[in-house]
Amino acid sequence: MIHTKYKKILLQLLGVVFFFQVIRLLFYSVNHTFFEIKGIGGYLLAILYSLRFDISTVFTINLPFIFFALLPFKFVENKIYQKVLYGWFLFTNIIVFLFDIADIGYFPYVRKRMTIDVFHLLGRKSDFIDLLPSYIREFWYVFLFVVLFIVAFIFINNKINTKYNASTSFSFFKKLGIWILSIGISIVAIRGGLQLKPILANSALLYTSSQNANLILNTPFTIIHSYELGAPMDEYHFYSAQELKQYFNPIKNYRRGQKTIKPNIVVIILESFGKSYTGLGGRKSFTPFLDSIFANSYVFSNAYANGHTSAMGIPAVIAGIPSFMNADFVTSPYANNQIDAMPSLLKKIGYSTSFFHGGTNGTMSFDIFASNAGYDRYFGRTEYNNDEHFDGTWGIWDEPYLEYYAEELSKQKQPFFSSIFTLSSHEPFGLPKDFKNEEIRKLKSIQRGIRYTDQALREFFKTASKKSWFKNTLFVFTADHNFLVCQDSLKYYNNGVGLYAVPIAFYKPNDVHLKGTNNQTFQQINILPTVMDYIHYPAPFFAFGKSGFDTLSKPFWYSIIDNNAHFIFNDIVVTANDTNVNGLFDFKKDSLLQFNLMYNDSLKRQIIPYFKAYKQGLHAALIHNEMSVRKK
Repeated sequence: MIHTKYKKILLQLLGVVFFFQVIRLLFYSVNHTFFEIKGIGGYLLAILYSLRFDISTVFTINLPFIFFALLPFKFVENKIYQKVLYGWFLFTNIIVFLFDIADIGYFPYVRKRMTIDVFHLLGRKSDFIDLLPSYIREFWYVFLFVVLFIVAFIFINNKINTKYNASTSFSFFKKLGIWILSIGISIVAIRGGLQLKPILANSALLYTSSQNANLILNTPFTIIHSYELGAPMDEYHFYSAQELKQYFNPIKNYRRGQKTIKPNIVVIILESFGKSYTGLGGRKSFTPFLDSIFANSYVFSNAYANGHTSAMGIPAVIAGIPSFMNADFVTSPYANNQIDAMPSLLKKIGYSTSFFHGGTNGTMSFDIFASNAGYDRYFGRTEYNNDEHFDGTWGIWDEPYLEYYAEELSKQKQPFFSSIFTLSSHEPFGLPKDFKNEEIRKLKSIQRGIRYTDQALREFFKTASKKSWFKNTLFVFTADHNFLVCQDSLKYYNNGVGLYAVPIAFYKPNDVHLKGTNNQTFQQINILPTVMDYIHYPAPFFAFGKSGFDTLSKPFWYSIIDNNAHFIFNDIVVTANDTNVNGLFDFKKDSLLQFNLMYNDSLKRQIIPYFKAYKQGLHAALIHNEMSVRKK
């Protein structure tokens, strides 16, 4: 039998979980048109998944209450102490519920749960303030529900508090043991389980689509965890909506009256393959096979990554999302935004989709991103199921994994879209024990890793070229990012813009027109619109970048790390801290960015508006969850 004191606390916590479900039911009743839930069974499944997040929230909010309520000392039984504790319990949980209830009406305006940025918006001029009067008028019943809800919550807890208010006669050590056990259970509950990493808001994507994730989550959870990720982005108002479109229009449509073609599409993302290590970099090449492919490809010779980590590179390549804050997209407050990624777009026209990475499943939350991006299947180290080829650090060696990839692609329904992210060119740059190529073994550091992966690619293409799907496949090559500790005697690849330089090339075995070199500024986020342009995608879609085949709009590049932005437009590099422009450099003449042209007022008038417009449009789309034509 559970002692009445402990039963009271348990019932109080279970009551909070129950009230979260009551709010969720009203949330769904009001906003059901925004979700794709199949009947009562689908809703019950959502409830089941939601318990993990609700329980985490309940224990996060109530950990101080649990801590002080179960202390093994006599003063805990004091009536005043108990009243203060009970008052604290009611106050904190009612405040938490208010945010969850408020989202019932606010959700339709942004199509996502509130995050910490709602407090930021309250403190400045924003759409939230403008919408508040209409919000109050339209959702008057939410305020009525708040009153009824608070009354019901207090009434039920008063009943529990009165019925189970007896003091315990347990010994000090028994109380101490229960207290320690309870704190331990609370920590596990807050983490969402005993898995490697605590759950975050984007963990909901493991259970459902981004569209339905907001039903599984609760608002206090998303606020708490977005706070952990740091301050939200600022929203800017440099230009009106109409003015902004003159500079930046993210809605793309590349059909142009042409018939859509449906080749297989394979995106190969190479770990740390900086441009300087390839034949495109003007230095010694360590990629003889890749260079031979590039010679028969359409190559963008001035291409750049949009971030400096793998977790930034994958969303940029697959979903066209540049780095925009200190956190990467997958762990940012905006991770649950609906996005127009390549797999989700291509699925609409009949493609099967898959993501391959030989790393341990869950590494860098790639499985979560893959789910949000619309991939049908995720293949990691678990699916490979042979740790004889485990490198001891990151995952499966590239050579056996790429061979496995070639065979798995043959099982995919055509047309297919598939991406693979290699890993052997990452530190510690080891080689398999049975690898016999002495020329590669003699190399050091990143050169050895890149040369090994290049050899693995040679074997992959040797196998793939014999497959029936090969000739009708568009291959896209790029890197997740440059090798950040690159040693370049000419200094270009060590810092500034050169630190982001990566190879990007498009190769299709039987397309004689897809060959040559394009010298325009190109970036990872351009890969998505370029692919859509190549196949004449039949519908509008959202993209932060532009097609490499688009000759009408100006090429550009954008990246921001720790509020320090780089923006290339018309061969002029803009550097800025947030929106405070502090540098203008003529990139063609000054690639090391040594001669600042900020004194040139004419140049500032020509270039800076494009930078500010792009930054305004990017931030607005992320903050307001407007990164998908589907949402519109």
